[in-house]
Amino acid sequence: MVYSNNDEVGLKRDLYERSKPGMIDTSAVSPIWFTFTDHEWEALQKDFFEKPLDGLLVDLVSIFRKGNPNYINLGSLFGIEKKRVDDKNKIIYTVNQVNRKENDITNVTMFLHPDSHIITEIYLHMQILPHMNELKCRIEENYSDLLVNVSNELVIIDRDYKLMLKE
Repeated sequence: MVYSNNDEVGLKRDLYERSKPGMIDTSAVSPIWFTFTDHEWEALQKDFFEKPLDGLLVDLVSIFRKGNPNYINLGSLFGIEKKRVDDKNKIIYTVNQVNRKENDITNVTMFLHPDSHIITEIYLHMQILPHMNELKCRIEENYSDLLVNVSNELVIIDRDYKLMLKE
């Protein structure tokens, strides 16, 4: 199957590929797991590396709005050193070595539903918290229907997930 440069199906197929509970997912082990749309994957990795934090958050909301991303593939966009811990009530997937130009995010923690492996919460742990109210305004400019709360952390609540910025 061949995908054109403008065809989002190739990108969507792997970023949103469902995790299969009980099966070992090796999709992110090989660098060729995304070969048919390398240019799209590389562009997305570059965005995750280079974009300012507000742009990254807007992109994350967009990714979740399009579907439930596969946690391993989404984690691969953040970095390489990953760890998974299974619990009865949840699965915790952590990216401990985040690859960002600004070095603003120290790690990413995703909480997954134990049966479906769908991401229910994603925490971005920050070196230093940014100006939260400015960030809230920027996010709400793009998504006026989101619930965005600011306290000592930024919390974005959407349909099926929660995204938090924490120190």
